[in-house]
Amino acid sequence: MPNKAKSCADEAEDSVTDVAWLPNGITKSRQRRCHGSNCVQISSRHAELIKMTILILIPCIALASVTTVALIKDSALYGRAFQTKQEIIIGENFAKLIHLLQLERGQTVILVSSNYSKLTYESVKARRKLTDEAIDLIMTWLPITGNSNTAKPVYNGTTLRNYLISHRTNVVDQFNTTVLNELEFYSDIVYLLLNRVTVGLFKAKYDNLWNHLVGYCQLIAGKEESGIERALGGAYFSQFQLSHNEIIQYYAKLQLGLMNINSARQYSYYINNLYEQYVLNTSIFNEVQNLRQIVISNQRHNPSVIKANIWFSNLTLFINTLEKIRIEAAALIQMESDKVINMATVDFALSVGLLTSAIIICPLLLYITTKLTRNIYLYAQDLADKTEKLMRERKKTNTLLFRMLPRTVAEQLKQGKAVVAETYDDVTVYFSDIVGFTEICHTSTAMQVVEMLNYLYVQFDSRLENYQVYKVETIGDAYMVVSGLPKRLDENRHADEIANMALDLLELVGNLKIPHNPTYDLKLRAGIHSGACVAGVIGMKMPRYCLFGDTVNTASRMESNGEASRIHCSQASYDLLSKTRQYELTLRGEINIKGLGAMKTYWLLGRMITLNVVYL
Repeated sequence: MPNKAKSCADEAEDSVTDVAWLPNGITKSRQRRCHGSNCVQISSRHAELIKMTILILIPCIALASVTTVALIKDSALYGRAFQTKQEIIIGENFAKLIHLLQLERGQTVILVSSNYSKLTYESVKARRKLTDEAIDLIMTWLPITGNSNTAKPVYNGTTLRNYLISHRTNVVDQFNTTVLNELEFYSDIVYLLLNRVTVGLFKAKYDNLWNHLVGYCQLIAGKEESGIERALGGAYFSQFQLSHNEIIQYYAKLQLGLMNINSARQYSYYINNLYEQYVLNTSIFNEVQNLRQIVISNQRHNPSVIKANIWFSNLTLFINTLEKIRIEAAALIQMESDKVINMATVDFALSVGLLTSAIIICPLLLYITTKLTRNIYLYAQDLADKTEKLMRERKKTNTLLFRMLPRTVAEQLKQGKAVVAETYDDVTVYFSDIVGFTEICHTSTAMQVVEMLNYLYVQFDSRLENYQVYKVETIGDAYMVVSGLPKRLDENRHADEIANMALDLLELVGNLKIPHNPTYDLKLRAGIHSGACVAGVIGMKMPRYCLFGDTVNTASRMESNGEASRIHCSQASYDLLSKTRQYELTLRGEINIKGLGAMKTYWLLGRMITLNVVYL
């Protein structure tokens, strides 16, 4: 490839050089052809001039086109970022209004459920006043989306205020409402306001802030659900207990609130960090969780406005914390939008400058093109070196992949083919674990446990190279190996391979010591079983080659019902091993295996010692 690139580079350089020296060539041609027709001279000169003009105009036009596209992109980027910032700024006052409406809703529900307690009514009036003041602060009302008749109550500040005053005066203050009616009334208003805020944000749809915008909207939705939860919980404490419909609605709102908040945390790392800092790492969350359990139990009790206010105060503290997180998230989005706006402005100015420069530097492109072709060879040579490095890295990747999956399976996955599960009629499965592993974990640090398992399984893995077996997986201290797949073995040799490997590993463990506790004697418990199973790849991300079937379950039961420093063998494996007359096996007896019933099992003690008799 380097030679080919060099050839192309030389040809291109020669062509450009010929063009660069073209004027002298034209002169000589003219001198030679002066003896002929004059029209040949003119035609030749025009042809060469056209070639040079085209050579210069093509890159100029391309550069101008690219710069124009960049200008359009920068302008669009600026517009999206600016729209996002404006939506956040406009939505900020709406978010504050929604927050106050949520508080008024909660106090109103407590008022209704407490049979219009005088103390609660004073709190309700104070909340109403704050809500009205928040409405007056909103100067710009977002456009209505969807059904305008449904959204009529929030058309502007005047209609919303009149709508609220009418309900307060003619319904609430006239004792003509219920808890669920109040929840529905205020929640409908909040939903309409939330819709106007979130629709604007989703229209902005700036890609670099998309995750934060979605998280921001999810947080607002979660905060609303928590507000309804607060109202219903207050109703519980201010009356004997919640009705069937009320407790169902409470639990639904609780779960929706948690789901939306968790979604917000997953979409936005910034919201997640703030939530951990302001909620999870404080006493707020635990206190709220304890109160939630009381409400969920819905046990009949004596109504208490004081307890209702305690509940309301704690949930309000939690929701205020969510509001604080929302405000900081909004500030982050505005700040990031400002960065994008500044970047887009700078890029726009640079693009304009570049377009201007393109017009000026066209005469210089001939020289630039000449110089560029001279660098093609160097670029091709560098590309060849990088390709070679890429192939080396690919080989490393393949080696790692073949350690994780069987080679045949890995090749199919690399080619994008679906790996079809396959049935194997004759395999032997081996399971083992460390006896007393739980005790070791209690007396060791997590890092020591990891180092111990790594030390042990590195030794195991090295021994597996001596046998025709395949390591399936390790889960904690459990070690799973199979023979007879993915490569099938003739004459039931899979049982011999597993038996030899099991005895080898048992002997190995007897000589190993825990690195951080050499005085502790490691003991291995193992079990084997032979039979049929199905093997296939499960999942797309981090795919695993897994085994399924009763054979796997039985082998696992052999291990779990075994004893320390012994290899527990099923009847099926015993039948295969006893035919070879190479192993020492002894009957354990009939034992009850969970899920499988009574089974006759054996101990694999070791290999038979064969003596060669010499006759004299």
